[in-house]
Amino acid sequence: MSDRKTTLTLALLPSVGLSFALLGFFAGYLNWGMPLRKASHLAKVRAAMDHVQERYYGQVPAETLLDGALEGMTSKLDPYCDYLTVQEYKEFRESVVEGKFGGVGIVIGFDRASSYVTVETPIEGTPAFEADILPGDQIREVDGKSIKGQLPSEVARRIKGVPDSKVTLTMARKGREPFQVTLTRKIIVVKAVKPKMLEDGVGYIRLTDFTEMVDQFKEAMKGLQDQGMKALVIDLRFNPGGLLEECVKLADLFLEQGVIVTTKGRTEDDVRVREAKKEGTYPPIPLVLLVNEGTASASEVLAGALRDHGRAALVGARTYGKGSVQTPFALPDGSHLKLTTARYFTPNGTSVHREEGKKEFGIDPDYRIEMSDEEEDKLKKKWNDERISKGERPPEEKGFVDHQLQAALEVIRAKLENREPKVEARVLQKDKPSEN
Repeated sequence: MSDRKTTLTLALLPSVGLSFALLGFFAGYLNWGMPLRKASHLAKVRAAMDHVQERYYGQVPAETLLDGALEGMTSKLDPYCDYLTVQEYKEFRESVVEGKFGGVGIVIGFDRASSYVTVETPIEGTPAFEADILPGDQIREVDGKSIKGQLPSEVARRIKGVPDSKVTLTMARKGREPFQVTLTRKIIVVKAVKPKMLEDGVGYIRLTDFTEMVDQFKEAMKGLQDQGMKALVIDLRFNPGGLLEECVKLADLFLEQGVIVTTKGRTEDDVRVREAKKEGTYPPIPLVLLVNEGTASASEVLAGALRDHGRAALVGARTYGKGSVQTPFALPDGSHLKLTTARYFTPNGTSVHREEGKKEFGIDPDYRIEMSDEEEDKLKKKWNDERISKGERPPEEKGFVDHQLQAALEVIRAKLENREPKVEARVLQKDKPSEN
């Protein structure tokens, strides 16, 4: 199976029937899409498959050719469309939709010097945390088989498995002979919500993505409220998005009424208006959202909704500009097509989507505070170091200032003191992000 990068999606809307698509495509009975109704188009594909199977020097399973054809089809669409095999769709649901899976609880990275995967940190409350595993350990083998040169995604795939089953890892640690650790897998819930209390009663919640995370957010809010929270900063920097419905639920917690987001597509099923309701709305404490060029998709929906309704101020840099909705369509063997089916619009009717020839995209914050690439690298390192809850944590970076967070706190203080914030714009010359 290929190790393609799977694009995170903005939404998972109800699937519609494509049950005939996989078989029909190559049998000549595919009836959706005008250009493919002609037998000559289908004959072209079948002829190509015949040539490969009859004359290609090597042996290639028909399933591999079929997967390749579908990958090629989606590659001619926009960058957010994709073909997912059965295994890839399973992993997609675990990582993007549910935020949980059967595993041992290790965050891993790749060490290019040794070509082995290394442990960045074991996750608190998991089998790996309770075992003899520390940050910096190398994983040499999984169940007795070497993983040298394999990408972290492939190694993770081998470590994951059915809960209550066992997996044995061969580890290497500086100053110690290689050793084995046998772990019993359990359900690992990915924590997308990172809360903490700052000074002067200001709560802070960083959202890493929009998997099924609203319950985590409510729990975090309760903990901060119990500590006397007077105001809140929600950090959406480098949040690539996720599930539209989770984003809508979260926005609804801060809005009593009005449109949250509108989606528009080619069919009636793709035209929907999500509105807020008063029930369950949090008290209107001062609220600031931190955004940057890595804030995309569902994160932009939340930022657009709260800003358009005047519920929150935005601090940071212009957001990425991913305003399209993807829907997965099941194929007969359990694989899926992920297709762009709609665009979304903020309550004011704005489309944030970036596209060729469009100069304005994304959401421009109320207070433009940009950070250099070096500063952003230090910020991400700080976040990564904060995840380490076992072993020795690296020393804090000296001299690093999170200018965006500092500006957000000034906006919060000004709101609490009923005055104008003293925030000066910080605009830097940076490389433009890619158009994908």
